[in-house]
Amino acid sequence: MHKDPVCGMEVSEEKAGHLVHLDHETFYFCSEKCKESFEEKAGLKTAKKGFFKRFLDRLADENHKTYGNTKPKCH
Repeated sequence: MHKDPVCGMEVSEEKAGHLVHLDHETFYFCSEKCKESFEEKAGLKTAKKGFFKRFLDRLADENHKTYGNTKPKCH
């Protein structure tokens, strides 16, 4: 048995229909609502952003940290 990290309810691993894999750990949830709440708090779920949009946002943040407000020069 595992404990739902949002509501604390005991969840059976065999019967768990809602789970999230995060940093080599699996979290089990009693409902979709608890799973979505966990994903929002963990920053896994962003409103209306797909995988590539999140990737590009992360890339832009890294570039900003590295180069500041100046654009990197390729030539």
